[in-house]
Amino acid sequence: MKYLFHGSQVGGIDILKPMISLEYVSMVYATEDYSYALVRAGKQLDEIREEYYGLEKPFEIAEIYPDAFKHQFDCEGYVYLLNPDDFEYNPETTEYRSSKPVKPVGVICVNNIWEEMLKNKESYRFIYNGDEEYWKTVRGGRDGYLKRKLEAKQKMLDLRKKLQ
Repeated sequence: MKYLFHGSQVGGIDILKPMISLEYVSMVYATEDYSYALVRAGKQLDEIREEYYGLEKPFEIAEIYPDAFKHQFDCEGYVYLLNPDDFEYNPETTEYRSSKPVKPVGVICVNNIWEEMLKNKESYRFIYNGDEEYWKTVRGGRDGYLKRKLEAKQKMLDLRKKLQ
């Protein structure tokens, strides 16, 4: 594989520094899946539910609120190209990780992430807000998912504050 990818709303990054994620581990995260990186390059508004199954299946993303896809992805974003030798693969999360800062070897500026995602729509399964049958398949439905997501976010914020 030539490159790994890291999506961000921030352009002009010279060095990617480890950050705490929802797993509460400080790492630089990367993926071999450009479609996954595009999702990460969008605004992180917590308006979608994500299920990533790896390269062999479409990335499943569901709108929690009306027009969430447009809110989160109708924007510019950046996909950083990274040297795979700087990372270790984690098979549990299908992500690549580095505990050290990583210097990108290049960057792709994506003018409109949503348009780019629609060009590659076979890589995604879009579940729009009105699909109530989908939410019946999610543990606790939409409300249960939102509650779990907010609790995890608060736990991460508390840990970041504690580590500062």
